[in-house]
Amino acid sequence: MSEPYTLFLRLEGPMQSWGYRSRFDYRDTALEPTRSGVIGLICAAMGIARGEDISRFDSIRMGVRVDKDGRLECDYHTALDVIKADGSGTGTVESHRDYLADASFTVGLESANKDLLEEISKALCNPTWILSLGRKAFPLTVPPIGSADCLKAGTIEDHLLSGQSNKRVVLESPHGERNQYDWPLCFRDRQFRPRSIRTCFEDKGDQR
Repeated sequence: MSEPYTLFLRLEGPMQSWGYRSRFDYRDTALEPTRSGVIGLICAAMGIARGEDISRFDSIRMGVRVDKDGRLECDYHTALDVIKADGSGTGTVESHRDYLADASFTVGLESANKDLLEEISKALCNPTWILSLGRKAFPLTVPPIGSADCLKAGTIEDHLLSGQSNKRVVLESPHGERNQYDWPLCFRDRQFRPRSIRTCFEDKGDQR
């Protein structure tokens, strides 16, 4: 079996939104970047359109270290003259949209396919389309690839759990404590499947 490698991204900005269970007039956000959000970011960098095949990314295992939690905030929106579903006229639609303010994350992407990780890294350094943190209006304040040594040999645990700062780390694991429906199958058709994740802390030295 090939040795795994991990590519590290820094996702930081004044506002971020990582929705995974939004419905109609309420748009939620997870407290950490979702898999669908990160794969969407990569697709924007690589110029992959919504209807294109994204199964090549299924070999990637993802982990997130929370460097700064940020604050959970909510925007209230109104839209005027929206056509009603029954065709009876127009009306005003109200919606609430959650986001994280001033949060910062380190995302680890682990795979035995080093070439794929290198391709992702190059695309993020020179993206095809504008990158954003979950919504087009939420830009990054720092480049996602901060240095030439962002690709390292080893697993996510080898690096994200090696510190002593007690930061929260969320890892994909076959024996996770909960499921989150944010594994993208097709962005155009909004198809997702669950992924198993668990939460641990940097100084625990947990194993998978």
